[in-house]
Parts: sequence; C-alpha cells; structure tokens
Amino acid sequence: MVIVMNIKGIFAEYKEKRTNWLYDHMWIKRGLENLFAFLLCTLSALIFAFGFNCCMDLGSFASKALEIEPDLNFQKIASGGVSGISQVVVLFLEVIYEAVNGTGSSKGVFPESLLYSILYFAINVPVLILAWIGIGKRFTVFTLINVLETSLFMKLINCENLGFMQEIAIFIAENGGILSRAILGGVCTGLSCAIAFKIDASTGGIDIIAYYIALKKKTLVGKYSFIMNTITLICFTLLIITKEGWGNPDVVASHVGGAFYSVMYVLISKIIIDTINVRNKKMKVEIVTNRKDLGEFLIESVPHGATMVVGTGVYTGKERYIFTMVVSSYELSHLMKLIKKEDTAAFVQVIPLNSVSGRFYTKPVR
Repeated sequence: MVIVMNIKGIFAEYKEKRTNWLYDHMWIKRGLENLFAFLLCTLSALIFAFGFNCCMDLGSFASKALEIEPDLNFQKIASGGVSGISQVVVLFLEVIYEAVNGTGSSKGVFPESLLYSILYFAINVPVLILAWIGIGKRFTVFTLINVLETSLFMKLINCENLGFMQEIAIFIAENGGILSRAILGGVCTGLSCAIAFKIDASTGGIDIIAYYIALKKKTLVGKYSFIMNTITLICFTLLIITKEGWGNPDVVASHVGGAFYSVMYVLISKIIIDTINVRNKKMKVEIVTNRKDLGEFLIESVPHGATMVVGTGVYTGKERYIFTMVVSSYELSHLMKLIKKEDTAAFVQVIPLNSVSGRFYTKPVR
C-alpha cells in the first residue's frame, strides 16, 4: 500500500512539473494540443466514412451484393446531416432524370460515391462561413480539416473499392440485417460527431448549425440536430417512394419502414453525442465543510461564483459551512480533485441540472 502511494505521489509530482513546464513554453503546449486535435479529427473522419459506406449506403456495390446474397436487405438508410442532404440531392437528380428518360434509366448514370463526396464538401462551404463568423476561427479550421478528410475517406474507403469493406457489409447484413446496419451506422456517426465536438470542432454541415444554436442557448446539441435530421429523412423518404412508385403498396411500406430505421439511426447518434459531449451540461455542487476559507479557494480555482450558507451539524452540533456552485460537466472532475486536495473531510454532493437561467461563464470556443 505504501509503495502504491509512493508511485502515485511520483506520478502526481511529474504531472505537475510537466504541466508547469508546458505553461512556461506555451508554443509547445499549443502545438501539442493542435497535433492531438488533428489526430482526433482524422479518427472522426475515418469512423464516419466507415459507418456511412459500410452501413448506410453501399453505393453501386448494393446491386452486386444482391447477386451474392439475394435474400439480404441492402436498402439505403438516410443518414441525416450533410451526408443525408447529399443523398437527397442525388436522389432528386435521379428522380428528375427518370421523369424525363423513363423509369430505371438513372441506374449507373450517376457516380454516387463521387457525387456524395463533392456534395458533402460543397454544402459545407456556406455553413463554414457561419462557423468562422459566429463560433470561432480554430473551430472552423478543424471543422474544415474534418470535412476534407471525410470527403477523401468516403471516396477511398467504400464497398466499391475495398474487398474487406464488402465482406464487412455482407457480414453486418447477414447478422441483423437493416436493424444492425442502422444501429452500427448510428454508433459510428455519433462517435464521429462526439469526437469532433470534444476538440471544439464538428463534422460540418448541420452539426455546425446545431452547435451554433446550442452554444447560444447553452443547451445540448442533440435536439437541434435531431429536428433538422428528421426533416432531411422525411424528404429522403418522399423522394425514394416517388422514384420507385407511389402506386405500389409494397414499395411504400418498405420505405416507410426504412424511414423508421433512419429515425432509429439518428436517435442513436443523438444519444451518443449528448452522452459524450458535455460542454453544455451543468452540475450543481454542494460542499459541506468546517473550513470557511474553502470558498475563496474555490472561486479562485474555477471561473464561477459560489454561495455560502452557515449551518449546524445535527449530530455534532458544530458549525458547518455549505458552499453551493454550478459548474459545467467538463469542469467537475477538476473541481472534485481540488476539493479533495484542499479538504479531505469535506462532504460533497453533485446534482445534474436540466437548465440554468442567468449569467453563467462558459469556456469560449476559439
């Protein structure tokens, strides 16, 4: 036990020295932060491209896959976001083309993977302008990096080009069908967005708009993303039924069912985003202590005020000081460490809050 405590002490001392050294060399600190952010951007883009191309839309490989496994369902699942808008635009072009040239004439005419990549980038341009002006320059730069990487990976990592992706897509379809594709696709998209939000960036498109609204209203991103994605899904469902025919009840039922799985995909994505991204989550912290000076220490250590109430312990009859603070979730771990370090006897309770009204400091997005 003593050895473990000594090791912990050595690591704590090393961490403190390293932190102090980095603050004395800010250019190195910022360089390492930006490198870490770039690596996470790349990971976010890879996860999204894999999930989209392997679960949501198999492109031209879908028809080949049906020749291999004719009993499996390789139906497109609308993904929402800019990728979903890209799907809607391509589908709209196919509907118009078939309206002029006849049913089924669009098959093989449009290079879908290439079009998705181009549209994904093009739609993001005006939204990136909003991010630059309304959110932050660093946020915009890393969002742009994420968008560029995602556009590249969506073209390179897909079922049309890579054999292992084809095998994975068929395996997923064999083990759970469209349900497993919706779940895994939602998990991949949720992880991708959450990783980007973690470094104060985004995956672009609708996420920028949702992030902007959530930042201004100081609420979670998920509900705004969910509303906008639902509108995209409705458009996708209406277009795909128009393309394949409203007069066929089986077609209508099939795509309404597909819309259900699309909503499931968006909902799973939303849950993962709001679970991991804690920037706008608030916590009420109550500290009971016998040290009056702890309050001054707390407000010097975290950028929030505190309220002190003097009370009396019912069992001991001794005077106690009760400090109440509201902090962001990402600050909670740091605050708990400070309290434990300063007063090991303090009693602390943490209460999640649904909303906060009034002035509350939130770390600005650069």
